[in-house]
Amino acid sequence: MKTKLFALAGAAFIALGGSAFAQSYPSGNIDYIVPYPPGGGTDVLARQLNDQIARSTGWNFVILNQPGAGGTIGMDQLSRADGDGQTIGMGQTSNLAVNPALNPEVQYDPLADFTPIALVNTQPMGIITHNDSPFADFAAVLEAVRAEPGSVLYGTPGTGTVSHMSIERLMAQDDLVFEHVPYTGIAQAISDVMGGVVDIYVGSLPSVMQHVEAGNVRLLAVTSAQPHPLVPDVPTVASLGFDGYLAEDWKAVVGPAGMPEDAVAALNQAVNDALAEPELRAALEAQGSVVLGGTAEEFRAFLADEVAAWANVVDAAGLR
Repeated sequence: MKTKLFALAGAAFIALGGSAFAQSYPSGNIDYIVPYPPGGGTDVLARQLNDQIARSTGWNFVILNQPGAGGTIGMDQLSRADGDGQTIGMGQTSNLAVNPALNPEVQYDPLADFTPIALVNTQPMGIITHNDSPFADFAAVLEAVRAEPGSVLYGTPGTGTVSHMSIERLMAQDDLVFEHVPYTGIAQAISDVMGGVVDIYVGSLPSVMQHVEAGNVRLLAVTSAQPHPLVPDVPTVASLGFDGYLAEDWKAVVGPAGMPEDAVAALNQAVNDALAEPELRAALEAQGSVVLGGTAEEFRAFLADEVAAWANVVDAAGLR
């Protein structure tokens, strides 16, 4: 995503090096809202990214974990913060694109109430089944669903998660019917799929890979547009006759609406520089991430597309 536009933006930021803004920003600690509990995947990513930025710039980030309601409590708090660049946070597919369409109680507008700063990474979902499953591959799962709608039970970490919505997106695209079994934690879900209580489980690729590598379950498909580097021989859902299908958990740095352009440029440059560091990049890729980066303008366009796409899925599924 590093386009000519990004190169120009980067050059412009470097030229700002001697300006009063570049020398004074940030004016103290940067509050960083993470809308999930400490120790979770989003929290770990935010700390990895911020630690790298701090080493390069000397900036100090204060992580503020604000969990609850699928990430919407923290994002609501971020949307109400002062747009001076001193408060930013971590947004992602569920709290910026899915939940605002799914939940009428969400108070923020993902496009109007935030300033896009930079995309960070993305991870597909992995679809797994138990070792004694009659489904040799995901094509066999689709065949079973077409023959008997509702006959395949699929587990997910919960309603409204990207895992859940990835199958809703699939059903909306081809008029399929799966039966959803939401869980509140991955441990019970994995136990149930291993025991055949549910036919398949859909979770982020990193969360299921340890069980795949241990030989406890089989990986049938991934939900990325292209085969994933960690499992290049595993087919994508899109390759099984679902052109344009994509369901990924992306994460990105955002701020409140109205942030100064210079603050956005400084933060965007810092994020991209951090993602270019080999140590951080290797760590993210080892976790199953595809590293993104790019300009704030690219992220803004990407976010608009994602908001529209997931709203269409919610509407088609009648989930509003």
